[in-house]
Amino acid sequence: MYEQYLSMPAVPAGAILKRILQKEHLSQKEIAEKLAIYPQRINDLISGKQRFTIELSFRLEKALSIPTLGYFYRIQANHEIYRHQDEQERKYTPDLSKINKTLFWETPSLDAINWQKNGNWVIQRTFEYGDQQEIEEIIRYYGHEKVSEVLNAIPVTDTWKMKDRNKNRKIFGV
Repeated sequence: MYEQYLSMPAVPAGAILKRILQKEHLSQKEIAEKLAIYPQRINDLISGKQRFTIELSFRLEKALSIPTLGYFYRIQANHEIYRHQDEQERKYTPDLSKINKTLFWETPSLDAINWQKNGNWVIQRTFEYGDQQEIEEIIRYYGHEKVSEVLNAIPVTDTWKMKDRNKNRKIFGV
């Protein structure tokens, strides 16, 4: 019934517990009473202040009729792996002193961008709106081959800023 949450590593286990309780129309107090634990413990799990143990995961699964063994514990582990990988990827960035934050206006800061996972978007955005210094830095960071590959993969039906993109491709030989 809730198997789809197992494949959502970006979502913490506590948020999933909160969603399941909402769907089941159960309060934190009611589920805590079923488990014979303090309601604050449920609140701490939902807010991420406390980690799920295997035992508590089993008890919650039984109380909520979830057949997957270690359900919340698995979700927690998947989320921790996702966060660790994201943390590692965020260590590698282009030279941010050469990138104007207005190029990525919808992000709160350049540090919020995962340059590895969002490479295709970054490359396309830079070739559509970037200046010479930004484009050169993105080519240096990702490499000529990767930039070319990404730009070649943009569908011909994507005509937004195509003129600027193609002009920059020609100028920078990509």
